[in-house]
Amino acid sequence: MVQEVFSRLANVMLWTTIWQKALILGYGLRIITMLEEIRVKMMKRIGDLREFSNTLITDISPMSLKILQENIEKSMQCNLTWNGERGFEIKHHGFTHTVDIVSRSCSCRSWQLRGIPCPHGVAALHYKELEPIHYVASCYSNETYLNTYAHFIQPMNNMKMWPTSNNPIVKPPKIKKLPGRPGKVRRKEVDESRKTGKLSKRVVVMTCSKCGIQGHNKRGCPTRNQAGPSQSTEPSSQARGTGPSQSAEPSFQTEVLLFVTFKCKLYVHAFTY
Repeated sequence: MVQEVFSRLANVMLWTTIWQKALILGYGLRIITMLEEIRVKMMKRIGDLREFSNTLITDISPMSLKILQENIEKSMQCNLTWNGERGFEIKHHGFTHTVDIVSRSCSCRSWQLRGIPCPHGVAALHYKELEPIHYVASCYSNETYLNTYAHFIQPMNNMKMWPTSNNPIVKPPKIKKLPGRPGKVRRKEVDESRKTGKLSKRVVVMTCSKCGIQGHNKRGCPTRNQAGPSQSTEPSSQARGTGPSQSAEPSFQTEVLLFVTFKCKLYVHAFTY
């Protein structure tokens, strides 16, 4: 039952994503042209996915087969004890799990959630000389895969070859050009994330790195413009030229200016003579 619910949800999410991408590609076209673009893309996609089923070497999908093979390798590290009926006690990496091969359940809950035998279930099935691939959920089978794409979209003639309708012509509404460039991004719901690939910072509390108070950052800190007595006296003394560093030795800009002047005099002297 759980596997069937997950299978239906996966199909709904898959087709929702496909329709959203198709609508984005057809955005800006007329309604009939956009529907024709979507129809052709869906017809090609269904045909390609049905042809993909001919390349499968087992009765389950490649993803589920890969997970099952990984669980078979992990089951080599399990130690089990059989109760003589349908229950098994599996010890794996310091933990003990219980497995029921009739109800296809394990205390680690991986078998129930994925529908693929977990390492503990694989160990129990091998103990009873049963094939784990026969205990994979039906949502991963090739039959379910083909039933998903069993509805074909039939080809159609060109729009110019369609029969003329006697119904009244529906005129489009008058287009009112709005200022600015028209947007191409789909309007998202209130609970959807505004950014893709990045986490939202709506619930993150900002903390100032200067004063340590929450609610603002370093730029908006109220103590930013407050300078201490040592900071206020040093700039004033350096600006007046009373600091000890200026009287003791020339600044870096003065040294550069003297060096450039000396070089210029050498060039003038060389070109003169």
